[in-house]
Amino acid sequence: MKKKLSIIVCSLAAVGLLAGCSGGKPAQESTSTAAPKAEAKPVTIKIYQWVAVADDQWQQLYVEPVKKKYPHITLEQVTRGKGTNPEELVASGEFPDIFTISNDIRPYTNLGLTQDMSTLIKKENIDLSKFDASLTERSKVDNQMVAFPFYSSPTALYYNKDIFDKFAIPYPKDGMYWEDIINVAKQVTRSDAGFQYKGLHPQSIFAMKGGLPIDLLDAKTDTPTINNDQWKQLLTLYANLLSIPGNEPKGGAFADVVNTFVKDKNTAMVISNMMPSMQEATKNGLNWDMVQLPSYKGYDGLKGLGDTMYIGVNKVSKNQDDAMKVLSVLTSEEVQTTMAKKYGYYPVLASKAVKDSFGADMEFLKGKNVQAIFKGQIAPYMPSSMYSGHADVRKIFNAKVADVVAGKKDVNSALREADEEITKLMPQIKQK
Repeated sequence: MKKKLSIIVCSLAAVGLLAGCSGGKPAQESTSTAAPKAEAKPVTIKIYQWVAVADDQWQQLYVEPVKKKYPHITLEQVTRGKGTNPEELVASGEFPDIFTISNDIRPYTNLGLTQDMSTLIKKENIDLSKFDASLTERSKVDNQMVAFPFYSSPTALYYNKDIFDKFAIPYPKDGMYWEDIINVAKQVTRSDAGFQYKGLHPQSIFAMKGGLPIDLLDAKTDTPTINNDQWKQLLTLYANLLSIPGNEPKGGAFADVVNTFVKDKNTAMVISNMMPSMQEATKNGLNWDMVQLPSYKGYDGLKGLGDTMYIGVNKVSKNQDDAMKVLSVLTSEEVQTTMAKKYGYYPVLASKAVKDSFGADMEFLKGKNVQAIFKGQIAPYMPSSMYSGHADVRKIFNAKVADVVAGKKDVNSALREADEEITKLMPQIKQK
């Protein structure tokens, strides 16, 4: 756009001559103009979706806000599935400009897709302080920011109010310890008229470990870190919970947790990120609410983090700048507010206003203690070994946990044996 020329005029007389206002020198009229800004060329930015996105959310959370700010950008999504796994797309040279991934970014790093985004961040003038600091730490690889947190699953302790009312037991409250919750579970685990009510389904011991700075293996050495006080504290509580007569859980998969709470309606409390299931459950008459996740003594108020989606610019994308523009929109306060307000995603921004908007447009959350999901502090990030989730490592550990729950071993012996067996097996695992 041409800049308007400013001319300083000093009238000397009616002759219309222009002279300088200082020293009588003639004024110099500027003839320089800024070059017109070239219109951005149309570009299609492809986003690799780790999890499929519903059509309405794709339009409202991605397409519309990006088009509104950057009309030259068209978005296209590629969803993970048969024929579109990351390895296949990389091999074909067709991996999209932007990647998303749940929880662990390292698979993309191993494929050569991540990069230090600091230059792009600076160029797009993105303020990293807007993010929840506990989430950005998980976005780094070797201290380099390779992705942004995008959204997380709201995790809480859900409870069935009708079961508590039936046995005249006070509802759980925000800020309770695990010991308190287990005592509550004992009170509501009852058999009534041939129907067994269970106190609490924890989903798994790993779902219970949030809030404790522990992992199965050391992130740097890949050696077991199992035989310590924190694992002893957790395993003791887990065994106490599952040893309550009648509280034996039915399966440990996410679907089992949802079914026992939402469909069977025989479980008083669950630890879960089942928010998407609660709309239908409410329609079907489930009388429920939620409270803050319990914490461990010595780690007061600390909690785990639900599944978190990360988003970053593919290192080999030919559209780096435009891809970063898309990320700036998707992590903006406007989009994050819509995600929280209308769809119940846990926002990744530190903004109180965004968090306060959570669930405002979701009718089934009216009157619920939704702010419970924000209470407490997300536990400090603890890097995890890439082998911590290895099937053989988990198999050994889970077997020892089952022995403790069944009363076959004490906690100290079980953890010591797990440590020894995994240590012996690790060289074989790493050679595969």
